[in-house]
Amino acid sequence: MISLRTCRKTMWRSIVWTTKSWYAISMKNGVNIDPGRRRFLKQLGVLTLAATFWTACKQTARRWVARFSGAPATLGHRLWVRDFPAVTREEQVRFLIIGGGISGLTTAMALDKKGIQDFLLLDMDEQPGGNSRSGSNEHTAFPLGAHYLPIPNREDEALIQFLRYHGIVEKLDEQGNPVYQERALCAAPQARLYIRGKWQEGLIPQYGVTAENHAQIQSFFQKMEDFKARRGADGKYLFDIPLRKCSDDASFQELDQLSMAEWMQQQGFSAPELLEHVRYCCLDDYGVGLEQVSAWAGIHYFAARKSHQDNVLTWPEGNGYLANLLAGHLKGRGRTQHLAYEVTPGASEVEVKVFDEAKNESVLIRAEKVVLATPQYVNKYLLPKANIQPEAFHYAPWLVATLVLREMPAGSGLPLCWDNVIHGAKGLGYINAQHQSYALQHAKQVITYYCAFDGPDALTLRRELYTRDEAYWQEFVLFDLRQAHPNINNWLESMTIQRWGHGMISPVKGFLSGSALRTARESMHPRIILAHTDLAGMSLFEEAFHQGISAADKCHDLH
Repeated sequence: MISLRTCRKTMWRSIVWTTKSWYAISMKNGVNIDPGRRRFLKQLGVLTLAATFWTACKQTARRWVARFSGAPATLGHRLWVRDFPAVTREEQVRFLIIGGGISGLTTAMALDKKGIQDFLLLDMDEQPGGNSRSGSNEHTAFPLGAHYLPIPNREDEALIQFLRYHGIVEKLDEQGNPVYQERALCAAPQARLYIRGKWQEGLIPQYGVTAENHAQIQSFFQKMEDFKARRGADGKYLFDIPLRKCSDDASFQELDQLSMAEWMQQQGFSAPELLEHVRYCCLDDYGVGLEQVSAWAGIHYFAARKSHQDNVLTWPEGNGYLANLLAGHLKGRGRTQHLAYEVTPGASEVEVKVFDEAKNESVLIRAEKVVLATPQYVNKYLLPKANIQPEAFHYAPWLVATLVLREMPAGSGLPLCWDNVIHGAKGLGYINAQHQSYALQHAKQVITYYCAFDGPDALTLRRELYTRDEAYWQEFVLFDLRQAHPNINNWLESMTIQRWGHGMISPVKGFLSGSALRTARESMHPRIILAHTDLAGMSLFEEAFHQGISAADKCHDLH
């Protein structure tokens, strides 16, 4: 990175060199110039060069404007080395919730609504919300992770009740269908796809697609509609949300033994545009592409949600809006930057050792019951004697970058939408963080870019994510976006980069029907309740929400 100080030194060296060189050349060539005129021309030439060089230097100096956001990962990594100070005091609480993602926050909300007040939630990050956290700047709020909630299934009474309590569902119509708050529904235009040099409406490829490939696309989505309606021998939907409601029909569980790529090949789906679209969809929900994701999970993306309302619920801060609503039920019973590092269940209570980073002290908390709303890669340190198989759980690393632009570069075709996807790009495109704003104009344009790092060796990808610096990742993001916006560098003012080393659990081939997931769902002790999307195998808001509802019910049963 070139600093302005370096530019100044280099500029003056260039001025001196240019002055001497110009004078020497003039003398060598025998040019007879009037001294006054010669001095004027010399100064004019040098100043012109200096101005040009200084402008270039300023552009170079501000070229690398990215910065990492959020707390460093070092607190969580202390679980490895376990260099915590000795316990200096003790506390007592009825129910202790470890983990402030959506599952943990929902547990707290459900306990609060049951009238249970004696609970405490701990989270190691600076703000709760897990991968639904959000940020803000002087222009808008923006998501740091999950950024929308698909329209829930009509049968999802608990989630709809939560949305109705907070005014997102305004009422039920005569048929019992939820009527959603207009401001929460994604406004038009919702989505566009950059393909073959042009922005088209919608994310399903249309522009430049041959008749044969278009027929394949139609056939695929018709098959997904068939899956959406089909039920197993037990009368349950084959694909539903939450996953515990799905049919146990064995013939369809066999789909989990295939990758989505293998299944599509078996079905004769080979159109490049279709394969790329399905790859995008799997990356969007699961963090892995066609070669890794289970065929059952791939079909679930298209077939589990039954609503015929083609829209999503979203806000400038994405699902951070929902996380904040849930966190409102904490009412002072939540603590951030607190890392639980040892959980010891006993006959009458559970002892939990907790490190308070702000005070640099360890506390022993005794609880009647503990809800572990934490992933398996954390649980293996908290419960070393538990039968956890962390190597069977694949976590996709993610990078989320929020860019502030002087204005949005223009392009051919449909103008800026909420969701903007570049066909064939490394990343998943970007969303317009200001799309839901009622303002007609904005001083700056704020967009949030997403990239899931797909590959079998997640550990190497995760290590690269954290060892590369801001300049590397800024160029990575811009390189991807330049496919649709060749001059985006000229409009960039700042970039905030959020790194998610374990962005989400990925339902890779064979995982959902495997023994490791079944074993993980079994609590090692009656006083420990497990609640995390790991236990579903899919990192979906609905799954996290229902994990929390279930955990609160189990607490209430004991209470």
